[in-house]
Amino acid sequence: MIIKSRSAYEYIKEMILSGELPPKIDISEKRLQEKLGISRTPIHEALKRLQDEKFIETYSRKGTFVTDVTIEMVRDIYETRLLIEPFITRNAVDTVSREWMEDLRQRLVEEHSLQDKTDIHAVMALDTELHTMIASCCSNSFLRESLTLVYEHDRRIRLKTDRNPAQVRFSQGEHVVILDAMLAGNKEETEQLSREHVIHSRDLTYESLGFVKTDLCE
Repeated sequence: MIIKSRSAYEYIKEMILSGELPPKIDISEKRLQEKLGISRTPIHEALKRLQDEKFIETYSRKGTFVTDVTIEMVRDIYETRLLIEPFITRNAVDTVSREWMEDLRQRLVEEHSLQDKTDIHAVMALDTELHTMIASCCSNSFLRESLTLVYEHDRRIRLKTDRNPAQVRFSQGEHVVILDAMLAGNKEETEQLSREHVIHSRDLTYESLGFVKTDLCE
């Protein structure tokens, strides 16, 4: 049984991020109470926080719904990533464990070598691990929390994309190159490669979702 408001928040958020609660679905506080085995108050507090973070939206006399992945959301997420991610990745060169970078690089290379047998879920997990580690090493709490929230919304976006294996391997290759620059201690190259990676990811996402590309912070 989940008894803490924070736990309720994390549990419901994970249901949204994993797709168990898909976009546009009506969220019932009563059903959540029954599922989690807790009272209304922590559920209500959790939903309020999720609404503040734009995971859900409430309409008077209509109900509470999981927000959809829209062109505006995708644009805002990638604009924010372009502004923050290269800077944080550059600074992570001095703070991320070399052992961790070498280990992740090896796992990326191994997954990349599978070619058409690439496990999309495994790739997403490695991608999330890389982003989470880089964000967690940021000493600026405002930037760290902002980027963490952005990555969580980006995870929802990736669930809706239908990238082919070649696109997935291309993204993996970019991650390996970024890690190589970090391992070499080259901050300038790390920052530039990170920026290019975000732009490429954005363009692939736009293509996959059928959106028309717009220039963002270029």
